[in-house]
Amino acid sequence: MNPIQSTSINAEDDDEPYDQLNIVPMLDIAFVLIIIFIVMATATVAGIKLDLPQASESEPLAAAETQAISVTATGDIYLNGIAVSLSELDAELRRYYAFDPEVPVVIRGDSAAAYGVVVEVIDVLKTIGITKIGLPTERREG
Repeated sequence: MNPIQSTSINAEDDDEPYDQLNIVPMLDIAFVLIIIFIVMATATVAGIKLDLPQASESEPLAAAETQAISVTATGDIYLNGIAVSLSELDAELRRYYAFDPEVPVVIRGDSAAAYGVVVEVIDVLKTIGITKIGLPTERREG
């Protein structure tokens, strides 16, 4: 046997089918998508600083199509970060309700907000027929 021909690899051997699938690039894409999903899912309504009331137990809501209503300490009302009046809130929520009658709504009221404004917002939701209403709180420390 000639030692030069014994273990040389020819370029012609590349025609053989692969016996393994390289999944490293697919995993890289999957990890990037997971990170993007986590960042987007934990994003809060931007631009509105609220001091949420605290409760001993709080359950998270699924935020897929959840509409966020914020009531500030001064009584201003925001729907998904946009300032609205009660009549504008009613009109916008009626549009969402017409599209999806099971639309969940979260009312984020500042702990110093006027109770009457929050009740007016809840009244608007009840007259429309929205029943999935959440009132988020922050967990009490201790």
